[in-house]
Amino acid sequence: MAALTLLQLAVLLLATATSNVSAWRQGRATFYGNEPWYWSIHHGSCGYGYQWPDQNTGWDIAALSDQHPEYRGSCGGCYEIKCQSSDIQDGYGQNLNRNGACRDGSSSVIVRTTDTCPCQYQNNYYSNKRWCCGDIDHFDMSVWAFQKLTDMKWGVIPIQYRRVDCGQQPDNKAYLNYDQMFPGEFPPKSQAGNRGDFDWYKYFPKGGYLNSKAGDGSGMVSVDEFLRMTGRGGSRGGNSQAQFGKK
Repeated sequence: MAALTLLQLAVLLLATATSNVSAWRQGRATFYGNEPWYWSIHHGSCGYGYQWPDQNTGWDIAALSDQHPEYRGSCGGCYEIKCQSSDIQDGYGQNLNRNGACRDGSSSVIVRTTDTCPCQYQNNYYSNKRWCCGDIDHFDMSVWAFQKLTDMKWGVIPIQYRRVDCGQQPDNKAYLNYDQMFPGEFPPKSQAGNRGDFDWYKYFPKGGYLNSKAGDGSGMVSVDEFLRMTGRGGSRGGNSQAQFGKK
């Protein structure tokens, strides 16, 4: 009887631990965050502000279509996403061949929902209508998460995705070296001094973009230049060959 009770307890604990993991579903993904700096990942509709690369899921974030059945209350939720090598259609019915587009179809990345991909958006009407209006479940992924699954040149890929706990790690985690990634955006200068523990050279091996929406200017600068702008000298540290997403 005692053994049976322990077995039942183990099953109960397992069920509780996986209760927030859903089944794999079909979807589609585009990317944003690579333009200096109109569609910044740090000004999402969820209001989380600057996304530090060493906190939560870092720069691996996504905007969920406002037509997605789980959109309501989605802020802060996490999804595991895999690339699929197959054809995919856009919202206008155009077929797009993405056979061979995936780096590794068995690897995945976990993204945190921080923004919205609106179906109706007049400033970008054609593209938003093309992707975000509910013909298929759609994620607009940060360029950093997208690059782990495929090359930017593909623009859009078919995916498999599922809802997961944000602390979960994939069985086969997709990654790239930091110096293979699109350069990131520095935090507002007013926030930079609050992170004495942050390794700037690890996360910005090629420098990064200034946060123009915070009034810091525009364009790309080195880590040393950025630290001088914030009134901090700083010494070189970290490893520019560190693998993005692997801790």
